[in-house]
Amino acid sequence: MNPTNTGYERVSPVTPSAEDGAHLRGWQLRIFWLLWGAYASYYLCRVNFAVAQPAILKEFPDWTNAQIGTIPSVYAVFYAVGQIINGTLGQRFGARHMMTGALVIASLTNLLFSFTSSFPVMLALWAINGYAQSAGWSLLVQTLSNWNTSKRRGTVMGLISTCYQVGNVLSWLLAGVLCDSIGWRAAFWVPSLVLIPMALVFFVFIRNGPEEAGLPPVRDDGLEAEPARANTSDPFAGGNSWPSTREILLLTFSNKVLWVLGIGYFCMNSVRYSFMNWSVQYMAEFQGRTIKGSAFTAVAIPLIGSLGAITAGWASDNIFGKRRAPVCALMLTGLSAVCIGFTYIPQGHWVLATAVLGLAGFLMYGPDMLMSGAATVDVSHPRAASIATGFTMCLGATGSIFSGAGIGWLKDLAKGNWSLVFWVLAGLSLLSALLMVSIWNARPRGAKD
Repeated sequence: MNPTNTGYERVSPVTPSAEDGAHLRGWQLRIFWLLWGAYASYYLCRVNFAVAQPAILKEFPDWTNAQIGTIPSVYAVFYAVGQIINGTLGQRFGARHMMTGALVIASLTNLLFSFTSSFPVMLALWAINGYAQSAGWSLLVQTLSNWNTSKRRGTVMGLISTCYQVGNVLSWLLAGVLCDSIGWRAAFWVPSLVLIPMALVFFVFIRNGPEEAGLPPVRDDGLEAEPARANTSDPFAGGNSWPSTREILLLTFSNKVLWVLGIGYFCMNSVRYSFMNWSVQYMAEFQGRTIKGSAFTAVAIPLIGSLGAITAGWASDNIFGKRRAPVCALMLTGLSAVCIGFTYIPQGHWVLATAVLGLAGFLMYGPDMLMSGAATVDVSHPRAASIATGFTMCLGATGSIFSGAGIGWLKDLAKGNWSLVFWVLAGLSLLSALLMVSIWNARPRGAKD
């Protein structure tokens, strides 16, 4: 047993018998739904702030748009930093311990947030929440990759990405009802109570990889079957020893394709989080809806976005030969056009606005899932999935910093007019699309048409 591993040795994959195959499929379903449920729960205590934001501004009328936007921006800063730290630690300790701890911390920060009226305390609690929640997606991607082969990675990632879209929907609906019936503080303490039992169930039943469940390894893109190569720059080539953290980081940060992917995700995530953080405010302020009504219409983004994610994953596997970049480029170009379309929607036409929000969600969540999941694993080292995903997510979270205070600043600059916001989001979407065009042919290791 390698003491620096996540608790299991890495050995060459073997073909399972029929009985073992059925046993493996049972475990794969179990792992899928545990990861799905845990990460969906994260969102109950993450995007609830966007719904509560108009009510918080009403209670504290002296706060500006830029000031209230600082809270999700600070969240994004700590989320970005946490992606690198927790992605690195996750490679060693696995999802079982780290995601469980993150669920508990997210629960506590939301509970405390519901009792404060201090702006600095709100900033501090949401920063801690951001750091804790960064121990999520990279570990999910790593664990799911350990349990599945590369040939179905896009499809599986597309399916599991519905967890954060459904979690987003449930969070906004719950927070909308609570804000309207009890008050904005309930939108934080009620969801916090859900995460504790979820953390307990997750810890008891999850396994980081097949080896921990007494099964042979499943991944088919590892290095174990590769012959040793002389004079290679890859410090892991031809060996079975677990690489040091320094070696993993060196290989990750020197990956040029991963940098392009990460910068593209930086731009795309700026757009996605702008919609997440401000769509409820847009529907309430510009389209004249109540907070509950705004939350109920804004759920069109993640709800229809889940279809976009599934479609994008399937298309990348079955139409584009496991190439993720073409799907991202096409959908992001469409998203740019949709952002421009928002500038032509008249005030008070909330039904049309809701339909266009849904279309934006469809075009956003496909690239989001591929860039932060399947594409990152495809171009990273097989033994560095968690760190590589943390790296991509870090750049994406850095982009999302703009979505809080940056969007608030643009609104203040335009004296409340939303057109400037949507033109900036259109430009960021198009830039991300162009970056994806530059890595059009990137595919998983050993992929065949």
